[in-house]
Amino acid sequence: MFRFVNIILLHCVLIAFSQNNATSTVCDCNCNCDFQIEVINDNLDEEMPKRSSKPSSCMEATASSSKSGVYEIQIQNLNVTDVEVFCEEGVDLGGWLVIQRRQSDSVNFTRNWRGYKEGFGNITENYWIGLEKLHALTNNCEQELYIQMKRRNGREYHAKYSEFLIGNEVEGYALKKLSDYSGDAGDAFRLHRRLKFSTYDRDNDSDLRNCAQLFKGGWWFDECYYCNLNGVYGDDRGGVNWRSIEDNESLSFAQMLIRPNRNCLRRLMLRN
Repeated sequence: MFRFVNIILLHCVLIAFSQNNATSTVCDCNCNCDFQIEVINDNLDEEMPKRSSKPSSCMEATASSSKSGVYEIQIQNLNVTDVEVFCEEGVDLGGWLVIQRRQSDSVNFTRNWRGYKEGFGNITENYWIGLEKLHALTNNCEQELYIQMKRRNGREYHAKYSEFLIGNEVEGYALKKLSDYSGDAGDAFRLHRRLKFSTYDRDNDSDLRNCAQLFKGGWWFDECYYCNLNGVYGDDRGGVNWRSIEDNESLSFAQMLIRPNRNCLRRLMLRN
């Protein structure tokens, strides 16, 4: 109920923001893995400045349409105004921005540091948004994290965290915050908190082995993992895995999403 009230209040903020023609940008704030892709084309007012015409979150981008699909947003911390993202409306009241998705083996997730930093894949299929964008999004305004997962037998799971924060490149894009878990998947991600991100050419784990090289994907590795959603798709020995669901089974679907959390919404309401 509280989440529903938050979204209603945020929509009121967005309406007030658009009516006031403000020049500053506002940072805005169960589980069905079968979804349809729809590309949304917004009709932008050409007379408005470009920076103020772009939303800065999926919660803002989908406020009028309430449809899942591809939208353009701006990322203030990167000073970028035309970033394409996939917004998911079919999960937990909507407004979620997809940062990672695995649903087939069509995209190779064995990438180097630069690949994981910049992002890769198909935004409507298998996809990684990029660590630099992820750092900017989570540092601009507090974000919550929602992870959808599905086993081969069709059973679905989710894990939700009230705050998710990624450090910068100097910090190794460390998983700096992962607050308050809820869900039915088990809290496997908790044990990766404060770990740096690793790729096969940038070994930041604490294991004598190179975990990213061993499991052929970039992740916040330790010795080596309790969950790893960037492993080889379909490989039960080290694939797309969440060990508190099943230790040696690669998931058929996984999707990571972020959305402005309660603290962000509260600050937005006070600001307006």
